[in-house]
Order: sequence, then C-alpha cells, then structure tokens
Amino acid sequence: MTTPQPEPAEIFPDEPLDIRWVLPAQFHSLGVDLPEQEREAHIAEVSAEVWCGGTQYQRDTVATWYNDIAATAAEDGAVYSGFLLAGTEDDRVTVATLVIQADEADTADAETVSAAILDMLSLDPANETFRTEAPVGPVVVALSGSLAEVTDDEGNTAKLELAQASAYIPVQGADTLVTMTISTPTLVDFPEYVTMLAALVETVEYDTPGTRAAATGQAGPDDTRLLEAFG
Repeated sequence: MTTPQPEPAEIFPDEPLDIRWVLPAQFHSLGVDLPEQEREAHIAEVSAEVWCGGTQYQRDTVATWYNDIAATAAEDGAVYSGFLLAGTEDDRVTVATLVIQADEADTADAETVSAAILDMLSLDPANETFRTEAPVGPVVVALSGSLAEVTDDEGNTAKLELAQASAYIPVQGADTLVTMTISTPTLVDFPEYVTMLAALVETVEYDTPGTRAAATGQAGPDDTRLLEAFG
C-alpha cells in the first residue's frame, strides 16, 4: 500500500479492564460508540470524503456496507469498528474493516479456553484455524471466506466476496475474551491484512487492575515469531 504509516492511535476499553492495544493508524472509526442516527451521518460523511473520486453509487454502496458493519458491531457490544481505504503500488484501491470486541468470559485458565475455542471453530470446515502465542498469552486464529449482500437506498443490491481473519484472545486474569476481526473484499490483499492483524495482536497488553504502563507499539522479541505464525 502507498499510504503513509504514522504512529498508531491508542484505544483503551473501559478503565476497569486494564486491557489496551494500539490500533493501526490507517483505519477510520465507524463511530460504533455513537447513537444510530449520528453514526449513519458520520459514516455518510466519511464515505463521501474518502470516496470523493468515486461515483455516487459507489459511495452509497460502501456507506450501506459500513452502516451494516457498524450496526452489527454495536449490537454485539463491540468496543471498536473501523475501515481502511488505501491506494496500492499497482494503482488499485484496497479496503478493509476492523471490529474489536471485549466480552466477559471466564479466562482464569487461558490455555483451556483457547483449546476450547480452537475445537469449536475447527468444527466448521470453512475455517482454517490454528493456535499461536502472543505476549499477552495464547491466541486462536480463524481464517474464512463469506459472501455479503448489501442494498442501497434505491433498492440496488451488490454482492461482496469477503475474506476474514479473526483472533480470539482469552486474557488470563481479566475474565475477558478479546476478539479482533479484519475483513476485506480485496482478496488479493488479504495476506497483508492478516499480517496487519498479527501486528495488532502483538500490541495487546493487560496490567494488574489499577495500573497502566505506557503502550509503545514497538516491536518486541516475539514479533517475528507471531507474524510467521499468522502466515
């Protein structure tokens, strides 16, 4: 991609969790924390700005898709939902979405929880699943594909073939399951987005409640191993 790589923005879930991560700076927030009406206006504005060189149909279709993603994320209690649009070195446009959830779960034994998640996800033959390690603990990754259908305000429909990668992180001691999912209809760029997800997982940290160290987002000794594990 030809977009610049500025310092990533930090996002902190609710203070009592003491869990944090560093978002890729290329993503634009879909306003999952906003009321529905304000969120739709925000997405329409951002879509018009980001897709200023496209057609009105493209802007409407993308805005509808982003609204659906943000609405589903909000209903599911996501703490973040965002999208990326960038140019590539071969003059293409590439897009992706990122959704992060932090759900209450019994993660006292993260190894057991990750094993159970891996077993469950492996039951679906459409998933390519594996387990790896991150600084915060065990991570289960699932890669899959799907077909999404979106309808604009005029009733026109468009089908989007999506590739998706999800990282499930049972944060030991926090009673929290963090799930990070990145999706893209730009299938040729999917490996790069999987690498981006791996780098995001690398930044997840958990502190003893009431303490907070500075999140640096700097590569640690396990970065290479984690990226290789993601393939």
